[in-house]
Amino acid sequence: MDDVEALSLKFKKADRRPDMHRSAKWSGIVCEHTRISHQSDYAFAFTGSAHYLALHDLILADGNMLVDDLKPVPGGDLRNKMTYVPPQCSITGWASPVDRTNSFTVLYFDPAAIAEETERLYSSADHAPLIYFDDTALRSTLIKLQDVLTDDSADDGLYAETLGLLAAIELQRLQSRGLPESVKSRIGGLSAGQEKLVREYIEDRLGEEIRLDDLAGVARLSRFHFARAFKSTLGEPPHRYVMKRRIDRAKDLLVRTSLPISDIATATGFRSASQFNRAFREFVGVTPSTCRRTSSGA
Repeated sequence: MDDVEALSLKFKKADRRPDMHRSAKWSGIVCEHTRISHQSDYAFAFTGSAHYLALHDLILADGNMLVDDLKPVPGGDLRNKMTYVPPQCSITGWASPVDRTNSFTVLYFDPAAIAEETERLYSSADHAPLIYFDDTALRSTLIKLQDVLTDDSADDGLYAETLGLLAAIELQRLQSRGLPESVKSRIGGLSAGQEKLVREYIEDRLGEEIRLDDLAGVARLSRFHFARAFKSTLGEPPHRYVMKRRIDRAKDLLVRTSLPISDIATATGFRSASQFNRAFREFVGVTPSTCRRTSSGA
């Protein structure tokens, strides 16, 4: 994480700036603290490849936050509230702060660059945005990290780095408990038009690599929103659906044609005959050869 795509601020009054902006960097972690004492509206935005976790000490007279295409969330008294978004999610919004000293601390982190343990935690999990939430343990850790960052006399990089690592672990523990109902309620299914486009896209490309980014793009949704909307509509995750369609296409080719099994594997998007055999057996219960023999009556 040599360079981090940080949260951008744009004040309505062009001559306005934060009263304080401090940042620190460790392996896989960047932490920033921003303090605003004047009363001036501003817009904010973020889209990056790192995980984003913010602790707010804000009171807003008005404003809202939009994460991808989820319903906008209004501001208000955001003291001790936190916001988290996974990589590649976008944040946009605006804020009209009340006349007080407002601040926020943002932790950007890359689990793969922090430690092997955090990489393993985050690679096996599905992460959802959390907007203006609270969790006592995580909030306590972020406050300690903020105190280190804003204390002119503090010079304990090891302690601060440890707090950043702890925050990443505590966030993962929070996510592993399941999505809050407030998040689930904002996630709907695919529209009929979106479902038709996605199904057609998959059918036309069963012999090619199909990425989640591509499917989400067809539906014009973020990866996070698309994966959940797809499962809500079709009852299974995108990768599972695609695999089943590949196997169905392969079964049809086995029955209708005399193509070699290796050619059928390639035609249905498998990298090798051995991979095709394993997947086919998992979904059908028999090998492709057995399926062909049985269907031919041999």
